[in-house]
Amino acid sequence: MNKLLTVIIFIGAFLRFYQLGFNPPSLTWDEASIGYNAYSILKTGKDEYGNLFPISIRSFDDYKPPVYTYLTVPFIAALGLNEFSVRLPAAIIGVFFVVVIYFLVKELLQKWDKKFYETVSCASALFIAISPMSLQFSRAAFEGNIGLFFLMLALLLFFRGLRDGRLLIASSLSFILSLYSYHSFRLLTPLFLFFLILFFWRELCKHKIYSIAGFSLLVLFATPIYLGFVAKQDSSSRLSMVSIFSDPKIYDTSIKRIEQDKNNNDQIGTLFHNRRIVYSLAVAKGYLDHFNPDFLFLHGDGGVQHHAVDMGMLYLWDLPFILVGVYILLKSYNRYVGTLLLLFLLAPLPSAITTGTPHPVRAIAMMPGFHIFAAVGVVMVMLKLLKLRGFFYKRYLVGVIVLTLIVNVMYYLHQYYVHSPIEYGYFWQYGYKEVFRYAKENETKFDKIIVSYKYDQPYIYYLFYNKIDPLWYQKNWDYNRTGLTDRFKRIIGKYEFRNIDFAKDYLQKKSLLISTPSEIPDRARTVGEVLFPDGRVAFKIVET
Repeated sequence: MNKLLTVIIFIGAFLRFYQLGFNPPSLTWDEASIGYNAYSILKTGKDEYGNLFPISIRSFDDYKPPVYTYLTVPFIAALGLNEFSVRLPAAIIGVFFVVVIYFLVKELLQKWDKKFYETVSCASALFIAISPMSLQFSRAAFEGNIGLFFLMLALLLFFRGLRDGRLLIASSLSFILSLYSYHSFRLLTPLFLFFLILFFWRELCKHKIYSIAGFSLLVLFATPIYLGFVAKQDSSSRLSMVSIFSDPKIYDTSIKRIEQDKNNNDQIGTLFHNRRIVYSLAVAKGYLDHFNPDFLFLHGDGGVQHHAVDMGMLYLWDLPFILVGVYILLKSYNRYVGTLLLLFLLAPLPSAITTGTPHPVRAIAMMPGFHIFAAVGVVMVMLKLLKLRGFFYKRYLVGVIVLTLIVNVMYYLHQYYVHSPIEYGYFWQYGYKEVFRYAKENETKFDKIIVSYKYDQPYIYYLFYNKIDPLWYQKNWDYNRTGLTDRFKRIIGKYEFRNIDFAKDYLQKKSLLISTPSEIPDRARTVGEVLFPDGRVAFKIVET
């Protein structure tokens, strides 16, 4: 099995590192922000806003958890500020995740037949290694991928800590890192941990000192996060942006229907349209969205950066084996199986209370369950098939299953490497690297360079691709000088980042306008264009 695991790790590493700096075709603004803030911390010990070793990265005022940024610092120190160094932590963690799943499954199925759980452990590791969902979030700087790794590592250490109490301390530290990795785990981790303690209370009581020490560490390091929620700072800022409870559409609809009910003297209707019921139904819908077969197996969600073209989050091949696996596990239920099922069922909750469901990153903790279920299912089906009479018949059926998986994987890789960079390149904010290369080469010719804000947050790409000295930037951007806080306007030296008013801006002397096609009339003479990978115009460049 060790040799087989080595092969699986190699497959997982190859799929995560191949063309890592080139596909996806560009950095999202979140990736660029993580990279530049890591660069800033490396150079000054402060983030882009001048906060010393922050435990919450202010980035675009959505306050990112800090773990991914700090993990990126040594890679930028070694490899420089570039796409590859920003994505490298995700890829490395993705490979480690394959290993963690292998050992975690052995713990989850430890009461089963040894040969069976060894085989299922390898199958689970293989399915994670080739998983579209895991690959998608291991090849870009997705913080959810990091949070999931630490949560699974914490669970593995927890199970081993039931035998060796000292590992409970390490488990607690890993749970803490999950909290500081991604927002979703700030709801999921404490909920999951509560039930985990209930399930294994007796075993924990056998290691009282280590259990109390680990729990104390958790409380100590988690307190600043939840105090931030109470004070409506940092973490709560991001939640307020995406929470359904902050969505005026839901609240306004509830009020409107209640008013109609009151006008009709409909007391029952008033009860039904109470906002508490309305919000509960919205949460239920958001939760169930994550089990939609179209989302899981066919087309994914609306965020095209989360999946390949014409691909769901999983292989269609997975579907029957997931169902078989769940059935087998329920038939052989114990506390360890219950832990896996509990995590799977709790995982969509953080996403369910937000807008834009289903959201695979916010519900990323569903991923291990899907692949472990599939592994149990396929191993059990294979064992049944191999017991059939008729050598050629059973070999044929096994061959069909394996061949179908290979075809599914090849189709995914084709869609990911050939079609996705072209069709989805626009969603990865493609074109900023080319834009700022042109601006840098020609900036001495102009008194002012105006860059459109239509695609959102262009300034971070200027900082990233020009490797702007963080110490200079912290002292010289407009926030410190004029108090300007408009999200869609920022001034850095001769660069202005804002939406372009062509009629006025074209009259300015010695200015360079970098704009979207919608901001430039067709009659205007451009000196250059930057195209999306699909051939559409991303940016037009005009010299006044």
